[in-house]
Amino acid sequence: MTKRLLAALAVVAIALPAAAYVLPVSSILARLAARRAELSLASLEAQGTFQAEGPDAQKLAQAAGVELRGRELSVPARFLMKVPGRCRLELAPLDVPEASRPYVAIRDTRVVGSRGLAELPAAVALVRSTCALLGPSLAGGGAGAYASALGRRGVSTSEVSLGRFDGRLAYVVGARATSKDAKPVAYVDKETFQPMRLVSAEGGAMLDVRLLGWGSPTGGDWFPRAVEVWKGDAVQLRFTTEKAAANPRLADPLFP
Repeated sequence: MTKRLLAALAVVAIALPAAAYVLPVSSILARLAARRAELSLASLEAQGTFQAEGPDAQKLAQAAGVELRGRELSVPARFLMKVPGRCRLELAPLDVPEASRPYVAIRDTRVVGSRGLAELPAAVALVRSTCALLGPSLAGGGAGAYASALGRRGVSTSEVSLGRFDGRLAYVVGARATSKDAKPVAYVDKETFQPMRLVSAEGGAMLDVRLLGWGSPTGGDWFPRAVEVWKGDAVQLRFTTEKAAANPRLADPLFP
C-alpha cells in the first residue's frame, strides 16, 4: 500500500504544474518588465570570467591572443548593457590593450564584433539572448517591449505553459513545456518573475542560454551569478559574474 501511495503522490506532483492556473503571456511579460523596472537600471557592467569548452575554445584562444591550456579557455571578461537593447561581451586578457580586446556587441538587431568573436554563434547567442531577457526597456516599454524582443528571437507569445527549470517552477512562453519539438521558448520564474532561460536559433542551431543564480552576492538582482550557453546536452560557453555595478557611464561607441 505504501508503494502505491507514493507512486500516486508522485503522479499528482508531476500533474500539478499542468493543472495550476497559468497567467496570460501579457501579464507574465508585464510583471517581468515591472521586476526589471524596479531596479532602475539604465546601464550595467558585470565583470567576471569567460570560459569556453570544446571546439570553440581554440578559436576563442586565438581571438583573445592567449594560450589554450588543455581543452578549456578561461579569461577575464565583462558584460555591458545599456538600456534599451544594447549589450556587449568583451574578453579582457591581462596582456591585451583595451582597444584590442575581442568583443561582440548587439544594438537592436545589429551584430558587430572584432577578432572573430561575432562569428561564433554561441558567443552571439550569449549576448543577444541575455540582452533580450534583461535589456528591452526601462519603465515605459512594459510587456510590449518584451514581446517585441522575444518575438525577434522567434518566441511565440500566443502560447504559455508551466514547467520546471533549475529546480524552480517557471512560466514557459512559446510552447508546451512537455513539447518534443525544438521551438524557441523563454522561461520566467513563476514566483520572482526573474528571467531564467531563452532557447532560440543562432547560426543554424538551437542554443539554450541559461541565467543562473539570481540573488547571488556577486550579481544580486541586477545580473545572474552565471550565464551559460548550451547546445544539446553540452555547455559551450559560460560567463561567471564576480562583480556587478549598476548605472555606470558607458559611452555609445561601445555599442556601434
